[in-house]
Amino acid sequence: MGTSTNEDLTEQLMNHLKGLDFITRIHVVGSRVEQTSDTYSDVDLSLTIKDITPDIALYELTESIKAKFQPTWYDFANSLMPEKFLVSTFIGGDNPFTFFDVCILNSDKNLVYDKTRFENDQWIHLMKLWVMNYKYMMRDAPQFEKRFATMMEKANIFHYSDYREGFYQLLLKLKDQKMIKSGYLNMLEEVFRNS
Repeated sequence: MGTSTNEDLTEQLMNHLKGLDFITRIHVVGSRVEQTSDTYSDVDLSLTIKDITPDIALYELTESIKAKFQPTWYDFANSLMPEKFLVSTFIGGDNPFTFFDVCILNSDKNLVYDKTRFENDQWIHLMKLWVMNYKYMMRDAPQFEKRFATMMEKANIFHYSDYREGFYQLLLKLKDQKMIKSGYLNMLEEVFRNS
């Protein structure tokens, strides 16, 4: 997996977001800034906004990213709302783990927002969980086992001899879904076979 396009894509996305009039600041945060990133690291962007609420801002910027980049996939982090309004998206490149997490923090504890704007496709969400959990496994993360079990339950896969077989069963199930671009899944499969 090369990383030659990561910086270019980050710059393109940041330039695009800077062009949206409700975004006042964009910060790269997380492992990229802390210099702890690895092959499995995503790119975390934190936004400061003005004039509109964070839910509307996230919806608008997601629509704008879809129109500009035609992302391979995008997925909202519903479990973090309303404290954080976050969308994950893969807009290109040759490393399937280098997606963007674009986040807006919410300080209004009484914010009422339309949850229907942030509904995820169940299969794309499972694919994101596959990517996240594979990363956790490769890093020996302490939360991996519990999250893996939750993912497999959501995928209705209950019989597998070990983690690798479980990952592969879910990958095959994802490959049967037409809304996920096959090129991306092929990249995941190549990573899986070579690890």
